[in-house]
Amino acid sequence: MTSVPVIGIDLGTTNSVVAYTGSDGTTHVVADENGERIIPSVVQFNADGSVVVGKNAKAYAKVEPERVASVFKRGMGDATFLPDEKEFVVDGAPQTPEQLSAIVLKKLADVASREFGSSAVRAIITVPHYFGEPERAATRSAGEIAGLQVVQIINEPTAAAIAHGTDGNDAREGRLMVFDLGGGTFDVTIMEYGAGREMTVIASDGDRELGGADFDRKIVERMIEEARAERNLELEDDPWLLADAYAQAEEFKKELSTAEMAKRPLAVGGRPLMFELTRGQFEELIAEEIQFTDDAVRNALDKVGGGPPDRVLMVGGSSRIPRFRELVKEITGIDPTFTKNLDEDVARGAAMLGAKLDGRLDPRTELAKMPVPQDAASHAVGLQLVRETAHGQMEEFNSVIIPEGTPTPHSAAHEFYAASEGQTQIEVVLYEGPDEDIAFCRELGKSQGSFGRPVPRGYPLRCQVEYTVDQLVVVNMFDGTTSEHICELKVKHDGNLSDEERAAARERLVGLTVR
Repeated sequence: MTSVPVIGIDLGTTNSVVAYTGSDGTTHVVADENGERIIPSVVQFNADGSVVVGKNAKAYAKVEPERVASVFKRGMGDATFLPDEKEFVVDGAPQTPEQLSAIVLKKLADVASREFGSSAVRAIITVPHYFGEPERAATRSAGEIAGLQVVQIINEPTAAAIAHGTDGNDAREGRLMVFDLGGGTFDVTIMEYGAGREMTVIASDGDRELGGADFDRKIVERMIEEARAERNLELEDDPWLLADAYAQAEEFKKELSTAEMAKRPLAVGGRPLMFELTRGQFEELIAEEIQFTDDAVRNALDKVGGGPPDRVLMVGGSSRIPRFRELVKEITGIDPTFTKNLDEDVARGAAMLGAKLDGRLDPRTELAKMPVPQDAASHAVGLQLVRETAHGQMEEFNSVIIPEGTPTPHSAAHEFYAASEGQTQIEVVLYEGPDEDIAFCRELGKSQGSFGRPVPRGYPLRCQVEYTVDQLVVVNMFDGTTSEHICELKVKHDGNLSDEERAAARERLVGLTVR
């Protein structure tokens, strides 16, 4: 155990937070040099080579939007986060979501280091429960680029539930549903509390591309229509005006959470255009997103059966929108609870887990008495196999080896067989998804290996699967007779950086001034 605590980081789509827990079980959210505890996940690249993260970077988007990156968490595991799939390039250098996230993480680590007077190097980083393997791997990679030792990747709803469990509430037995709607991702997670306060994830649903950023976009689309009709002006053709529209849309969204109508002037060149929006109109704009959240909640409840949960916890800034609170009550019949620190509890929960894993807690504290939560696989994982159809044809299909909801970490062995007579090679293809039809699954990676000789059809193969606590997958194939190792598959998504690229990115970031 070192003197510097493990920090908890909520690496959010729109905002990020860093926290730590002391040995007395008290958790502290750390403010940056401007006194901001909630730091916008926005990166600004200056011409002098320096980089700014946070509130000032967000404001600069109105000045030089082409030098400012935001909402890049949505592209984790991909090469870009831009809707047109073009690279985000500044001064000739492409910046991937992984690299941009690393810059934010370095900023947060620096903020914590100033608080401690010593370098914060160990961290637990949160991700949406519905993140898949490539997104989780890219998040861990981003932490490593930032110079962090990533102790664990933990799901955001689980972190929030940890914070909620020590927040002076009655942590009785039963089921807790966490409705987590943030700036760019949505999760609904159902957990079960045992008599000894054991916490186990039993079901989830959601979308890694649904959140407040989509609501802002819908408001901006309405602004574009009105500017076109009233002033014959195309807002989307002017990056500066469009950046201002998005900033105003975010404020509209916040105001309509407490007021029935909001009114603000838009910068459209020359005389401002007064734009009005009622709460009812806003709800009409996001009707599709509301319906999706409704479906996801019902799907998650259907997975566990047994009726509604005993409690509902609302997490994430966008969960403040009144319609979602109403929706949850309509489905469950329960008045949902909002945590005391809605925007901070995910980071607080991660910091609490960090203190538990670090062994630094006074055993008399409430937190020390809480068991470490048991998380579960958010997606099914399977291997591509070949089988003979009733018509004598061979078809490929996805054979699930780790079902959704499997407790993590998980290790298992499976037996497979050579598909053809005289086979010498095998190809291992890993998929994410529960469907047998590979067209409805996401390919995670592939690897090839050799028996070293021809083998008969039906010759045994042993597959060893390791599914880590971070929900990262490693597959090893062995000769089922000789036990010789044939091949290993570690997921490498096209958007993730290679080891060489990661090392180069870390070297650049070490020498970078991040303000």
